[in-house]
Amino acid sequence: MLSSTSFALFGLTLFAGSAVADSDVSASGLPDDYQCVGTFIFGRHNDRVTKPAKVLTTLGAKEQVASGSFYRKRYFGLTEDGNETSSDFRIDGLNDQGVFVYGETYSQCPAKTVLEYSQLSFLQGLYPPTSALDSNSTLSDEDDSALSNGTEVSAPFDGYQYVFMDIQQETSDEYFYIEGTENCPTSDSAIEKWETGDEFKKLNESTFDFYQSLSQILPESKYPKSKLNFGNAMSIFDFMNVNYIHNKELASKYNETLLRKVAVLADKAQWGISYDASNTLNNFTIGGRALLGAAYHYLNATKIAGSPYINYLIGSYNTMYQMSGLLQLNKVSDNFTGMPNYGATYVFDLLKDKSSNYYVMFSFRNGTYDGVPLTTYPIFGTSDNLMKWSDFEDNINKVAIKNLKQWCNSCESEASQCDQYSSAYTYGTKLEDDGVNLSSLASGETHVESSGGLTNAGAGGIGAGVTIGVFLIIGALGYLLYRHRKNSKTDNDEEANAGRNIALNERTITPVTSNTISSGFVDQEKVSQSSKPESTV
Repeated sequence: MLSSTSFALFGLTLFAGSAVADSDVSASGLPDDYQCVGTFIFGRHNDRVTKPAKVLTTLGAKEQVASGSFYRKRYFGLTEDGNETSSDFRIDGLNDQGVFVYGETYSQCPAKTVLEYSQLSFLQGLYPPTSALDSNSTLSDEDDSALSNGTEVSAPFDGYQYVFMDIQQETSDEYFYIEGTENCPTSDSAIEKWETGDEFKKLNESTFDFYQSLSQILPESKYPKSKLNFGNAMSIFDFMNVNYIHNKELASKYNETLLRKVAVLADKAQWGISYDASNTLNNFTIGGRALLGAAYHYLNATKIAGSPYINYLIGSYNTMYQMSGLLQLNKVSDNFTGMPNYGATYVFDLLKDKSSNYYVMFSFRNGTYDGVPLTTYPIFGTSDNLMKWSDFEDNINKVAIKNLKQWCNSCESEASQCDQYSSAYTYGTKLEDDGVNLSSLASGETHVESSGGLTNAGAGGIGAGVTIGVFLIIGALGYLLYRHRKNSKTDNDEEANAGRNIALNERTITPVTSNTISSGFVDQEKVSQSSKPESTV
């Protein structure tokens, strides 16, 4: 069986060499004129079992912790043991002992267990257990570790840090930032249009025999011959990739050439519903556009308020594909049209020079293995690694979806959080502001009177018709108002908008390296492209 480390690193080495470098500014160093004042990181979840997955594997947790530790060294200038390490990107405002302070770091993910556990594991690496609370008198006093009888209480679990996480429920107003393609009919329609187009049909026909041949090595219970086609390219790749990592029996049936071809076809499939050269704002890019809106939103908040210093959001591969096209990274390297490794991160560093001018620098790290570099790339078709904040803002405004109303309109979504932007909801709110009691109208407590000039029967018939019509309209208005308020209350009750604290139990971690097959980060022939995935998590 192919060594996972050598396979992955082969792609990474080639990928790292394709960056357009600036001699003074890079992901590994800054000249004295610049300092890092904040960052926005978007990461892919890590290793999990086959879909539908509910938990992160032990391997995935281990690698996410390693990723968090990598960025701890970068932004805190501290190792996992609390020792200082040199970093040009150390952020001055962060706690100098690596202790979690509310407001310094913000992390967000959708309410999906694989994403939640991936985020939490990353935060464990960013904020590992620390003895600083016991050894530092100021921190100890703030933590109130001393008792009235003179006893000093040590923190549990060797100083385990309870880091705040913001978990967005499906009805939360910021859910669209990471899951912008969910509840989005226009995105679904754009994908369906591509799947019925000539390119898809051609690729489906040309790869049909190859996919049918996989019946010899894939379990029929999972993939009968009717499902072995290009339309399931990403699903087939995911199944083979996961089992290549975790299933010795199935992995023994695979070889490098076969895995490479399956991965390349999956890349082609996903890229087809992620990038349209003739229309870069095709509706199937709405998820990536929403995430770019989040990047701007949180970086701008850091720029204005000074914190949070670290913003970390986590999601799935489909959004990364879309972002690659929107940022025009595919023009820098064809490798950006491929699958990023588990735990890969897109990083937008906010820099400031001595004249208080702000800049954005984009970098990419393809995975979490030891030695995998964070490499800087130019974005939006430029040739420089640094982009002035004003230019970044201008480019973002051209492509990003920056707020919920814009997302609702772009998607033509019927999600409950979009009710507030519907014309019916707006009209109902105006009626209530004018003193109309919609609840009374809907319940029949208020009636419609008829005027003279008609017979009793005629007036009664018209009155009944008008009343029914009013009830239907008012009922719809009342339902929209009720649904919006109910969801708002639910979000508040579950602290969906404010987030919630989550602690992860101790887990046994074995020293293994991931074998994620990453066809996008190698020299590859583009062969075929896929349909809408059953799930991206």
